[in-house]
Amino acid sequence: MTSSDVSDSKKRIVASERRFGASNWKQIFKLVGLIVVANGKVVKEELDTYQDVMIELAAVIDPKVVMTRKMVFDWFVHNKADLVAVIESLAYEETLIDIFSHMRHLPQKLDVLTAMVKVAIADGDYGAKEELFIKKTILFWNVRGNDVHEEVLIRQAKTSMMS
Repeated sequence: MTSSDVSDSKKRIVASERRFGASNWKQIFKLVGLIVVANGKVVKEELDTYQDVMIELAAVIDPKVVMTRKMVFDWFVHNKADLVAVIESLAYEETLIDIFSHMRHLPQKLDVLTAMVKVAIADGDYGAKEELFIKKTILFWNVRGNDVHEEVLIRQAKTSMMS
């Protein structure tokens, strides 16, 4: 590998890091946040788990990002009405497609899916809308393999939540 190749590689990494900006974080907050309100109510276990998984995602996606539970909570409170409106509308698929299109190049899709599942099962009630959103996410992102079967994701989420 030449120094030119290394330089080009570094430029691509820097460019990809730059592309994951505030608008992309907003989409992740929204996608995982939709799971919190999907059952028509907000329960403490799901909200707590939402805060935890968003901090975990920040560490995985961009360790330089500073994110606190308070920041995540404040974002949720500020955007809760919009999230509920998406759940209650018949146009939720359009919102999902918009979210997915912003994150189509995100290499950590499995991490986001796992975060969604962790939130969905946090209260012990894996609701129909939660399941629908998770399945649509898997299908739209065309994530394949043994690691993304819904049952595997749920088992992994439960295991990681117990440790």
